Amino acid sequence: MKLRPLRLPTTRPSAPGPGQEKVRDASVARRLWLSAAVIVALLAIASGPLGLREGLGRMRAEFVAMRYAQTAAEGLMARPVDRAKVVGSVDRALELAPVHDVVTRQAGVLYMYAGAYPQAVKALRALERGDLSNDISLGHCLLLTGETEEGTALLLGAAAHAQKRRLSGRGGDYMYATLMNNIGYALADGNAELPQAREFVRQAVELAPLQPAYIDSLGWVCYRMGEYKQAAFYLERAVRHGGARNSAENYYHLGAAYARLGKIRLAARALLKALEYDPQYDEAISELRRLRYELPPPMPV
Repeated sequence: MKLRPLRLPTTRPSAPGPGQEKVRDASVARRLWLSAAVIVALLAIASGPLGLREGLGRMRAEFVAMRYAQTAAEGLMARPVDRAKVVGSVDRALELAPVHDVVTRQAGVLYMYAGAYPQAVKALRALERGDLSNDISLGHCLLLTGETEEGTALLLGAAAHAQKRRLSGRGGDYMYATLMNNIGYALADGNAELPQAREFVRQAVELAPLQPAYIDSLGWVCYRMGEYKQAAFYLERAVRHGGARNSAENYYHLGAAYARLGKIRLAARALLKALEYDPQYDEAISELRRLRYELPPPMPV
């Protein structure tokens, strides 16, 4: 039987795709932006005679900056994703509002989703420590930029803080599961403290056993630990439960697990699906190239 050769897209240098946190629904955000635009317009009318033009100019700049951030978020939800365009929108948002905490926080997370980890680190470092979500994002990006010791310490500290909050009765199961999943996934993605990562994600799955993002995280931890059969089991479940919510990352994880098990055709199918979502997903492209090398030559006809 003749095997059809794999066709690989043209690639650009980039880092792996976004983590498990999701960008919020764009339709809700559009309504919020429309409301904000009305407020800014009313303020513009009222402030002209009062000599507040400088403050209003800053307010306008911050509003436009947040709109650029929203455009970047919508770009990450598009299929296929254009990472360069997303990063450009975030750059512009920070140019317009360089010291606005909300814009800076959004910029750090959006840079992370787009794989621009050094820019994400710079933005997230500008924020005050203590916000668990920000600390987790920063720790994740530090691991992926080679700052393993600092990133690991930040993530383990966030886990300890989350556990203390839960013991004191602050925050429910949903919030705790989200934090444990994101910390565990970040550690696994950075290939650090894998036994701890497995325990954190296990707690998240125990609290929400049908949450596809948590199941995917557990599968990825197993993959990092070399347990490929177990990894494929969880990653198949994650994709099955994810449905329309699946991302390039979900398909890359599944394809990588199949590849390690020698299931070449299934791996290639999953990896090509990842590239339909994100043509610049370098890890999926590299895995496909490796599989192409391993494919047997066509049989004579």
